Amino acid sequence: MNIRSKIIDQIEYVGGADTAFDRTGFNTGIFVCIGGTSSTAIKVQTCDTSSGTFVDFATLVSADDAGSDTDVGIAIDLTGADKYVKVTGATAASCILSDANVD
Repeated sequence: MNIRSKIIDQIEYVGGADTAFDRTGFNTGIFVCIGGTSSTAIKVQTCDTSSGTFVDFATLVSADDAGSDTDVGIAIDLTGADKYVKVTGATAASCILSDANVD
């Protein structure tokens, strides 16, 4: 196996991260969010099931800083997050998952 194949095996791209996705096997998510609503925080939420009640895991943008021109890219350590993850509060969101940890 060459190094390029090894690196590609360690990441996964999730478009539409505003809907629940399975993070099994991945410890880090690089979340890219575009736009939002004023006074609504952009958050990463987690749940044990894809259609259950999601709870806040991390705040990417505070409610005070959110708005229609909010663009953010942040790496989050997902260790301890439940199986399913999603982004709330953003107009559009995507995620690059990795099995490496964020320092």
